[in-house]
Amino acid sequence: MALAAAAAGLFVMAVMAAAPGSPYQPLLTERGLPSGPLHALAVAIGLGEIHGNVLVVVSVAITVLAIGGFLLLLRAAYRGEVSLAAVAALVVGAYVALLFLPLLFSRDVYSYAFYGRIAGIYGSNPYLQTPLDHAGDPLWRFVGPMWVDTPAVYGPAWTSLSSLASRFLPHPVDHVEAYRYLAIAAGLATCAAIVWVVRRQWPERTAFALVAFGANPVVLFHSVASGHNDLLVALAIIVALGLTLRGKVPWAVAVLTLGTLVKATAALPLLVLLVWVAASKPKGERLRAVLPLGAIVAVLAAIFAVPYLQLRDPSLGMLELAGHEGWLAPSMAFSRVLDFVSGDRLGVIPRFLFAATLLVCLTVLVREVWRRGGRIDGGELAATWGWALLLLMLLGPVLLPWYVTWSLPLVWALPRMARTTVLATSVLLAATLWSAEPLRFPGAFQVDTLIGRWVVTPIVLVLLIRSILDLRSRVRIGLPFDEEILPAAPAAGAAEQPERVPAAAREG
Repeated sequence: MALAAAAAGLFVMAVMAAAPGSPYQPLLTERGLPSGPLHALAVAIGLGEIHGNVLVVVSVAITVLAIGGFLLLLRAAYRGEVSLAAVAALVVGAYVALLFLPLLFSRDVYSYAFYGRIAGIYGSNPYLQTPLDHAGDPLWRFVGPMWVDTPAVYGPAWTSLSSLASRFLPHPVDHVEAYRYLAIAAGLATCAAIVWVVRRQWPERTAFALVAFGANPVVLFHSVASGHNDLLVALAIIVALGLTLRGKVPWAVAVLTLGTLVKATAALPLLVLLVWVAASKPKGERLRAVLPLGAIVAVLAAIFAVPYLQLRDPSLGMLELAGHEGWLAPSMAFSRVLDFVSGDRLGVIPRFLFAATLLVCLTVLVREVWRRGGRIDGGELAATWGWALLLLMLLGPVLLPWYVTWSLPLVWALPRMARTTVLATSVLLAATLWSAEPLRFPGAFQVDTLIGRWVVTPIVLVLLIRSILDLRSRVRIGLPFDEEILPAAPAAGAAEQPERVPAAAREG
């Protein structure tokens, strides 16, 4: 029943995504409009005859249905009530369905393509120039309004890939399809890598781990169908973990470095890995162990970054990205409250407060990895990566649905509170983004914004606070980052003490 509910929900959501004028669709190219069997089915059942806010209501109901089916399957997989083969069949079927959908929810692929054209076609530096400097380009009218005057904010490896692609893709729709197919391939590869890693580390959690990422609506529709490069980051993280668990640390460092050069997010697992390697060695061997790994990072960074280096923005877009702020980020909830009570004077304080909290939490986490060193096994190392990515996602200034893809491949290793936070955030973000284009459905988008700001963001903020408190307890008491702590039966006259659950016996 859980499999059937999840399959039905994803299928109906795919049909809605292929409907004429679906709220899930951003601005599409003329050759990129929906077509194929799912579109024909949507027209046949009358979705093409529904317009305006009624269409939005139908799409929201379908999204909730898909999320409900996903949660049922997630619960069944966690309890061991569904086989890995059945889950794999569902996931592969969902990815096949994505091939018949248009671009969904985001215009970021147009920005990817435009930055690539600035480098590959116009011979300029996309970290200095913006789409506004090339307003006559065929892609100009498709770029999101807030990005038309923004230089590139992605890593130099991704910019180089986009630059290369721009020389072989003549039409806007070709760019869209290329990035979508790349995201589909990366998503499937990530699913395969999750099975590869979890079957060795925690076999009982394999089906659960695959459902959490591969059958998650926020991954399928908001991330993969949107062609986001976050899928490559997720792939790099889980592959690097698998290589590390097999003792191939230099290869893991190389993979994480390439992931960082796509999007800086992967730098956190890379940092934790380097610290763990050093801390696991005797004091006299630490430098000798880390130097070759640092050389791998430096060489790969130089290969991709040197063509774009300049003095105006030596961070290659990182300073630019740090200046952005999203309406769903937990820091914005505090900003709105302080602006309300102070007459728009104190709302900037939470931005710095959250940044400082992120820095402190990451410092504490890295310090604990250093202190514990070789006592951290593979499962706990995966959990430390997951903790770092969770903190970055929720303490950062921008929170978007596709950001959840960073930590979802590691959710199986996280303890209950952190795991709940990641999964709940993925569900809430999938349910919150109703329309890809605010101007098409202004009334519905305004309601969506109000619900996101005053319902979703506070819930995420509570989950974040509880996760930070859980992390603090683990650090203070010396508990592992990846295991549940169950109360042991105290001996007569003894105080009750927590008992560490053995890795082979963990279930929850």
